[in-house]
Amino acid sequence: ENMNNDSSPPRFNEESLSPLKADEQTSQVGGKRRKLKPLTIETEDVSTVQSKEKDKDAKEGESTTVRRRSNFTAGTVDTANSSNPEQHGYTTALPTVGKMASRRRSRDEQHLDIKKLKSNISGATSVRKHLKVEDDDLHLQNKFNKKEFFTSMIYETLPPVFGSPLLALALEGPTRAYHFMNHRLFLPVDTSYQKTNGGAIIYIWWIVMIPIFMVIHCGLWGGIFFSEQLNIDIFEPIMALLAFLCRNSILSIKYAYYSDDELEGVRSAAPDWTDAHQFRKLIGNGWRYPLEHEGLVEEELNLAQQLIDVHLGAPSFKVEDKEVAKFLRSFDCHPDFAADNHHNDPDEVSAAFLVHQFIRMSFKDDIPFGINAKIANFAPLVCALAPNLVRLSKDQWAFGETHVEKLCHSGIFIARFMFFAQLFIFGYIAVHDFMRRRNAMKLLGRMTCYPGIRLEDFLTSKDTRGEKKDKELAKKKAKEEAKKAKEAKKTLGKIYAQEVPLEPLREEDKVTEDESKDLEQGDAGGKKTTVNSPELKSMRLYIDLREGSNAFSWVLSRRAVKAFGMGYFSRVQAYIGVLFVWAICAMIILNGIFWSSQHHNVGTIYYMVFAVFTVSICVLTAIAEATKLQELVTIHRMILKNEIFAIDQTLSDNAQIEDRRKRGLTPPAPTTANVSGDRSLDDRLKGGPALMKGPPAVLPLLSPFRKNTPKPQTFQELTETRERLEHSKRILKTADDLIGYQEEIHMPVNVMGVHATNGVYNSTIGILLTLAFLAVEGFSSGGLKYNGAG
Repeated sequence: ENMNNDSSPPRFNEESLSPLKADEQTSQVGGKRRKLKPLTIETEDVSTVQSKEKDKDAKEGESTTVRRRSNFTAGTVDTANSSNPEQHGYTTALPTVGKMASRRRSRDEQHLDIKKLKSNISGATSVRKHLKVEDDDLHLQNKFNKKEFFTSMIYETLPPVFGSPLLALALEGPTRAYHFMNHRLFLPVDTSYQKTNGGAIIYIWWIVMIPIFMVIHCGLWGGIFFSEQLNIDIFEPIMALLAFLCRNSILSIKYAYYSDDELEGVRSAAPDWTDAHQFRKLIGNGWRYPLEHEGLVEEELNLAQQLIDVHLGAPSFKVEDKEVAKFLRSFDCHPDFAADNHHNDPDEVSAAFLVHQFIRMSFKDDIPFGINAKIANFAPLVCALAPNLVRLSKDQWAFGETHVEKLCHSGIFIARFMFFAQLFIFGYIAVHDFMRRRNAMKLLGRMTCYPGIRLEDFLTSKDTRGEKKDKELAKKKAKEEAKKAKEAKKTLGKIYAQEVPLEPLREEDKVTEDESKDLEQGDAGGKKTTVNSPELKSMRLYIDLREGSNAFSWVLSRRAVKAFGMGYFSRVQAYIGVLFVWAICAMIILNGIFWSSQHHNVGTIYYMVFAVFTVSICVLTAIAEATKLQELVTIHRMILKNEIFAIDQTLSDNAQIEDRRKRGLTPPAPTTANVSGDRSLDDRLKGGPALMKGPPAVLPLLSPFRKNTPKPQTFQELTETRERLEHSKRILKTADDLIGYQEEIHMPVNVMGVHATNGVYNSTIGILLTLAFLAVEGFSSGGLKYNGAG
């Protein structure tokens, strides 16, 4: 069960294909280091090991702690050499939960798989078949669970402590309900379920949150059913209740996209599912700062490979610049996503490495504090205070006069502030997620266009924990250094005041030159390149899609980036739809008030108009970003078509040269047009007539990807190059068709349940403006009048 998760390179015997000295390896599980049992896996016995573990699981019966038997690359950051992961900005490591929540495996098995896949690279697109993985549940992942959605809606709408626990007892049974209520905080009584900060959240929940929810329920339902007796505008609690239901819908969508193992974990005992798991699944915590959570990016990337049935460790990109390839292959990164997978060539880098770096670079940024962030920060407070400030300006009590009125007004005020704050946060995180995914896709496209992409634009340090956390750690480190410098200065001042001579440096304390080099190189045994390396800024990565299997690797990388974090991505697409539904419902209510001349307060109108305006901005911004993300599909397809067109022209030129030479005619000069747009061909054509001299068996050849090497001139080389070009052309055509079908027909970017296009953006604006014009017409023709009280 406890596979090797050490960060050092695997000790591997190429003859027997089995790990060496497995009894000397260790693993850290549950915060303890312990020796592993001797492990020997032969290449032909991988399926046997899987079947044995499967039989063992069947004998033990159902268990929520599922073993590490995933057949894909490991996705966790090694903490065996760090006693406290939080020192590096990580949250605490999590125990194993579920087949999809735990995607860790032995690195020896990982290299065995890569060895097998490398011998037949086409197997990288059908990993389950290649490795004989028998798992019928993979195709069911990332599916919307309607039953869980409606059940969670009822749970969240009922008041905690009283309503939700009783429903849990009726639906789940006593034992499962106890676990469920503690995990979901409906009736938290056991601190073992909430271990963060020593279970302090339970005390905060009982002292602060549960009373707040009780006041909210009293205000909402009291204001709706007793509005006349309490002198409350009935549309105030109705709009707050609408926001409450939208907030509950968003939370229910989260649980609806949980896998079966995760849903079982929420209903299981504390060791199998804790608040740390919950935080990782939250959009406002885990997905807002994914790099802060240990192994979250790696787990989601491995899950993406499982969902699309590929293995990015097998395919590699052939890099034209050998120095760039050498730099990347020695880059200090996550050991499971290294550029050098021990099986690719010296001028190749693993596709897993580039995808991992692109994702880390794109997902490390916090939400930019622009106009959208300012709206998200200040709009909830304005929405909450607007009706109360209007009443105060009309010489009325802002929160009512009697104690019951104050209780209801306070509940409605808290509901407006809290629920709108959550809605805006969810909305703008969704906007930011579209932007991050677009940046990752743009990096994939930029590296295929000459002169390529700068290394500093996508390489990240393995210690990076996101923009927000890095700033916090930098400030903390600066304070510690300032404190140490102050103490050292104080100590040095005392030494000078006492005129005590400094003790000379002892000979045994001096660091020799060799030791200094060892310190720089670290424990890896060779010098590692980092983001601080001086040669980084002058290097670029360019991938020629016509070279080798680069097109094949590029398509697999695009699919993995598209499937990365698919569970979160499906949720944020649904969140925008929920916000749009709220805006539509609010506009319908506003039209109903004006056209039917319902009794209302002017403060409610101000609040509704401002809320609809800000929510509409959030929805339109999200649709615009989703449309930009979808437009990258056509841009990338144009890159492929451009390469195909260039190859066709080159093949035509070479065929014409060969035909004329066979007939004894002087071959014409090849086409000098820069068809592919990636590099100029003028340099290759210099001295062309001199190449025409020689025996009849020698012909000039224009190769689109030959650089700094002699042009093939014999008929045999001509034939080989023509076959290579035709092979590249077939791969590029297939890649173009695959991307077009998958991302334009089968699984395009959706928002509000429809394909993200400019038409959706225009339709959304049209619906909102139509309802707004109708409301204005109803207000002007309804003959509404407001008294001094508003």
